Amino acid sequence: MNQLTNFKFIAFSGIGLLAILFFAVNIVADDGLENSRLDLTENGLYTLSDGTRNVLSGLEEDVTMQLYYSASLAGSVPEIRNHADRVMSMLEEFRTISDGRIRLELIDPEPFSEDEDAAVDAGLSGVPLGAGGDTFYFGLVGQNTTDDQETIPFFQPERGRFLEYDLTRMVYGLSNPDLPKLMVITTFPLDFGPGGVQAAMRGESRPYAITEPLRGFFDVDIPPRQWEEIPADTDVIMLAHARNLTERQRYAIDQFILGGGKALILADAFSEVGVRLPSPGGAPDPLDPHSSLLPELLGPWGVQVEPETLVVDRTLATRVNIGRGRRQLIDYVAWIQAAGPALNADDPVTADLSLPLLLPSVGHIEITEDSPLKAVPLITTTREAMRIPASKLRFRPDPQGLLADFESEDRQFVIAARLSGIVNSTFDAAPEGVDAPHVERSAEPVSLILVTDADFIEDTYWASRQAVFGQEVTQQTSGNANFLINAIDNLAGSSDLIGLRSRGEGDRPFTVIAELRRAAEQQYLQQEQELEARLKDTEKKLAELQNRAGEGGGQLLSSEEAKAIESFQKDVLDTRRELRAVQLNLRRDIEELQDRIKVITIGAMPALVFVIAMILALWRRGRRRRSQMLKEA
Repeated sequence: MNQLTNFKFIAFSGIGLLAILFFAVNIVADDGLENSRLDLTENGLYTLSDGTRNVLSGLEEDVTMQLYYSASLAGSVPEIRNHADRVMSMLEEFRTISDGRIRLELIDPEPFSEDEDAAVDAGLSGVPLGAGGDTFYFGLVGQNTTDDQETIPFFQPERGRFLEYDLTRMVYGLSNPDLPKLMVITTFPLDFGPGGVQAAMRGESRPYAITEPLRGFFDVDIPPRQWEEIPADTDVIMLAHARNLTERQRYAIDQFILGGGKALILADAFSEVGVRLPSPGGAPDPLDPHSSLLPELLGPWGVQVEPETLVVDRTLATRVNIGRGRRQLIDYVAWIQAAGPALNADDPVTADLSLPLLLPSVGHIEITEDSPLKAVPLITTTREAMRIPASKLRFRPDPQGLLADFESEDRQFVIAARLSGIVNSTFDAAPEGVDAPHVERSAEPVSLILVTDADFIEDTYWASRQAVFGQEVTQQTSGNANFLINAIDNLAGSSDLIGLRSRGEGDRPFTVIAELRRAAEQQYLQQEQELEARLKDTEKKLAELQNRAGEGGGQLLSSEEAKAIESFQKDVLDTRRELRAVQLNLRRDIEELQDRIKVITIGAMPALVFVIAMILALWRRGRRRRSQMLKEA
């Protein structure tokens, strides 16, 4: 009896100690491990990169982040709730790493409240929900101590893999509020239009449309062609069809890049825009190759763009009208429409472009084996591509002839790439007259983006100007401007910002369920199209019968015609019934599959624990029984 009492005492004492230990561990964890977490996601969704940590730990002024999230309405948009949890978790991580520099405020803008008015004033985008007219908000407003403001109008789940980049870019922009300094080195008359200065003075020309978004995002400097120095406060240089550069200009570009400056290089093997521009001597020169490949700069670094050679792609060809009388649509393989797989989905410059790029007469990039630069493709052709001489486009392009002569090389060509690495100067010494010390080798990896086309920034290939209410409005017809702004903006950030990788998707749907839904939806779509065709046919026959009755002075329809109408109406009802059955079966199959997966994923672990516990209990019981039998023996 005493032994049993001692056993009970020990058991209850152990349970009490375990309870005390449980609460003690939770108290210590809540205080000391508040910001410690274990990220077991496949793509490290909740692990911040070193670049983000460097930006946050280097903040020198306070930043206020106001997250407007309509939590009271979130139940109506369940697909966003998981994304909202990830956003809030990452913002909390930002606040912690910044050591208090980031102040986080969570605001629920209830309908018709002052918070909702503040969200609207800040430029956040609201999504109307249901017939009640309530508006759902899920955006971020950031402010620094000098009242500079940046916003993310709405956190789109589709951009989830760039959440860290977007948040870090906002913090970096608020901690560096001055517009990045951009120097544009070009032979294109960006400020005066195709007609040049004299045409602009006569009112016959106007600046390129691209200058408007450039000046909206950057402090733009377009120097005259005789420039000799790059200002010290320049963040990024853009070489857009920069031709006939002097030795001193090439040296300034070389030293700027080696000194840590970023460069966007638009190098054209053949410029369609350049053909239309007057040469320095006056009229356009048809024998001019109209290229801007910068071999003196790129060649020593192992980067080659094949001269007098263009790349055409049948899959990415642009549909154009040809002919003067009866016009015909044809694939113009020399104008590439880059979208989808042609764009690098893992780089923030190209990953989120909503419109395809229109790139006329492009070249391709080759990196030599001994090049010190690492190339990451941004834009590529498909394997249905080939090279052609630029001369085929110089005088009279023939879309039909290009298509007829097309023979795929079964090879992908790189049209644009991000280049980085430690490089040496392309000059042995500074040119005469330059007093600055010569930099022989870059101390840090250089950051360049090279695009083998410059024409895409000209209005023809991306913009349509229209008069709306007496004001000229520029409408984008392709994503060229967005791509250009993304590239410069990405380069203008710190090296930590440029190095941020694309994160994995936060939403991990069941692929089997997705395939089942797509198959059923495809079947539903086909039947829906058949239904629409039947409805149109019915409406046509009804109109014919009604016209016939009207022409007959109000004569009633015959019994056969009435039966035909009734038959069509019955057919419509039967088809709609079939569509409802498809939708019902779709939901039923998906729900059954989800239930099975839930049983496996949710119930498997408790069941396993229960089985192990039962085995241990039976083992311990058998052990006690054997021990008692030994004592009795």
